[in-house]
Amino acid sequence: MSSEVPEEWSSVTLGDVIRLEYGRALSASAREPGEIPVYGSNGVCGEHSAALVNERGIVVGRKGTAGSVTVTTGPFWPIDTTYFVVPRVEADFDWLAATLEYARLPQLSEATGVPGLNRDKAHLQPIRLPPLDEQQRIAEVLRSVDEQTDLTRRTLAATRAAKNAALIDALHSNSWPNVQVGELLADTQSPMRSGPFGSALLKSELTEQGIPLLGIDNVHVERFVPKYRRFISEAKYQELARYTVFPNDVMVTIMGTVGRCCVVPEGIGRAISSKHVWTLTLDEQRYSPALLAWQINHEPRVLDQLRGSAQGGIMSAISSETLRNLRVPKPARAQMLELEHLIMSANSTIFRLEEELVGLTRLKQLVSHDLLSGRIRVPA
Repeated sequence: MSSEVPEEWSSVTLGDVIRLEYGRALSASAREPGEIPVYGSNGVCGEHSAALVNERGIVVGRKGTAGSVTVTTGPFWPIDTTYFVVPRVEADFDWLAATLEYARLPQLSEATGVPGLNRDKAHLQPIRLPPLDEQQRIAEVLRSVDEQTDLTRRTLAATRAAKNAALIDALHSNSWPNVQVGELLADTQSPMRSGPFGSALLKSELTEQGIPLLGIDNVHVERFVPKYRRFISEAKYQELARYTVFPNDVMVTIMGTVGRCCVVPEGIGRAISSKHVWTLTLDEQRYSPALLAWQINHEPRVLDQLRGSAQGGIMSAISSETLRNLRVPKPARAQMLELEHLIMSANSTIFRLEEELVGLTRLKQLVSHDLLSGRIRVPA
């Protein structure tokens, strides 16, 4: 925050503007099912029959996700892991919500067992108080960014849903033969691989630059993320060349977030896989890598097979046998190429919208800093 306070603004503390009131455990009468949202530190955690606050308000996480800020749209019940905001002075509601987010309350969390936000320390946080009319103008600018963010988020969700619905309909409404993934692998020495394991690659042999060692961080849902943190030397690569990853390989995570899958893009250069992923090289004349990756991520029948192979229905790992025996529909080549085109076209839009969301989030941070500090003024 700049050191100069704009003319007509006041340097105050958060406690001069609001009071943080303790949320309360649900009373016996309030626990009856209803339509009143119940807010915890992570947002809505249920619906019941009574309201502690009978108008829209602001909930601040007290325990757990300490300092988190949630805006409500109507009557609500804040439970005892939260505070709710009671204004001490007349203030624009949206400006106040933005100011609370900008106050960086999570940094005040005191980690004594369960992280908690100390109310007295929160009240002492310095803020800048503009006149009410300027608060309203600031809020209007920030609302416009929020509205664009919400529109982008809804467009992204709709695009994902339409893509997945179209692919599921195509795969379920046609009587294509089912084949095992093992039958679709390329005729190469190691078309399906994971590793290196144990002494084949020691931590001491990793380097700060060289040939990337790919892992969970690189494999996202239908997206390969080319950010590399671990490398090996040229000499070590020659020893481990059987684990080389090629463009259009399908990669599946088998530890951490199990079952996340993507296709390796063109232009990756030389890289090897790690023991945390399976890497599959398909015979691309027989099957589309993009179609297989999409199914492992989203197709209900494929997901049922993966869950069915895991004890208790929870995937803690994926074995080579599970992947080889996975059965998928095999369209005729012309139809498969159509489905591949649908995936690639939709993904292009999805990736663009995801990047737009990241940009809007960053824009909101920058605009909030400039407007709430008074560095940039919104003209009347």
